[in-house]
Amino acid sequence: MSNSTPLILEILSGPSDGANIELSGKAAWTKTPGSPLSFPWDEELGEPQATFSPEARGWTLIPHHSSHHTYRMNTEERVETKIFLAAGDTLKASRTWLLVK
Repeated sequence: MSNSTPLILEILSGPSDGANIELSGKAAWTKTPGSPLSFPWDEELGEPQATFSPEARGWTLIPHHSSHHTYRMNTEERVETKIFLAAGDTLKASRTWLLVK
């Protein structure tokens, strides 16, 4: 069984700064069009950079190997394995910043 609570992310950079994205299922964080988390203006993002996924215990972020790593800035850590997300987490990859609400 997976988590049915949507994940709300606020974009903190780029042309969509201040916009909110609501995820109800698995989604890739990428520069390639076709994902709700597509940021084509950030040409250094991976394809995909990371994947957001709902699980029974909450939402997770699964990093992919890319030259510009994924970071959880509020805990000053580079995300190297799957992590569970919490409200207030600030995520960064390349020039894209996201806030977990």
